[in-house]
Amino acid sequence: MTYRFSVMRFVPDPARGEFINLGALAGDDEVRDWQFRLISNLQRARAIDDHGALSGALAFANEVEGKVEAVDRLPVVGGEQMTLTLLEQWSREMRNIVQFSWPAPIVADTADDALDLIFEELVLDPAARRYRFQKKHRAVGSVSRAYRAVGILSSSVLRNAVATTTVYRDRFDFGVHDGIVRQLVRCWSFQLPAQDELADEVKAWAWLVRHLQEGGGTLSAPSGTFEIQPGEFDTAVVYVPPLEGAQAPAFDEAQAAFAEVHASAVPSDQASRVAQAAQALLAAY
Repeated sequence: MTYRFSVMRFVPDPARGEFINLGALAGDDEVRDWQFRLISNLQRARAIDDHGALSGALAFANEVEGKVEAVDRLPVVGGEQMTLTLLEQWSREMRNIVQFSWPAPIVADTADDALDLIFEELVLDPAARRYRFQKKHRAVGSVSRAYRAVGILSSSVLRNAVATTTVYRDRFDFGVHDGIVRQLVRCWSFQLPAQDELADEVKAWAWLVRHLQEGGGTLSAPSGTFEIQPGEFDTAVVYVPPLEGAQAPAFDEAQAAFAEVHASAVPSDQASRVAQAAQALLAAY
């Protein structure tokens, strides 16, 4: 898919104009996949830092990292999240020790893959890839493409929506509706290293699904709030499977949780099955 990226420049003396590429930022609002990476060696940056400005640039880099991390939180929690609009604003307005190039397109499977390409071609830093594992955004992108492939209108798809019952609330990556919610989809990666936390997250999500099935609730996204009727919606999971040969205890626990709430669970390369199920549900009502 197509991401947008920008190179972050450190310009210790804007009047002199000398700079180095300090890092890069890449992402996409639709799949909520943003990643930020700094160079691994700051020696060149220190060499041109005549006025001690590097600490200020690194402080701003920490702010960027916080906005990227906020993307994975519930919409009502935390501060401002990273968006393309914000990146464009930085590109237009920041003209001092930190500057961002205008966002340009790059084709990659994930934002982290995009940064690998950017570092190889533009940043020219031997930074090791930050994550050897795949995050859930690969699954999110697969679902998004699958919906488009079967002709489901974007107006029928809620993204990063929060489901609420009288007791619980949690996020779904997708909700398909025709005024009433017909399908709820959550994506996970079982390659993440924090397996205990991942297992707890899946079990908490399963409790929410069970309450929705029994008593219904609502699903809220920026485009609106829609009713979830008890027993009248499909629940699906699209996941990045564990690395071959790696221990993934959370995956075993998750499979049991998915079965308990009758959620159909498929790997990301089979996301078309979820989209086809959504298409059939919309046609049935």
